[in-house]
Amino acid sequence: MAIAKRSKLTWNELRASGRHGLGYEKIGRSSMKVAIPAFITEETPIISFRCAAMAPMVGYRGGRVFYVVWIDRAFDVYDHG
Repeated sequence: MAIAKRSKLTWNELRASGRHGLGYEKIGRSSMKVAIPAFITEETPIISFRCAAMAPMVGYRGGRVFYVVWIDRAFDVYDHG
């Protein structure tokens, strides 16, 4: 399972894995199609990992932890361009 594999990698290893592999991509705030909660500050990067059936988990990193805020099953949380 991809989540289990990711749990064994460092953030540097995840960054190097590429967005279509085990890695992630940063999502620009202007690409978001939903309201961003106030606790996600302007300085906090929003990132996305692919998960079940390629549906992205979208959220933010806090230290060593990734906090999932959205599961984008319908691909309507951000512009996938």
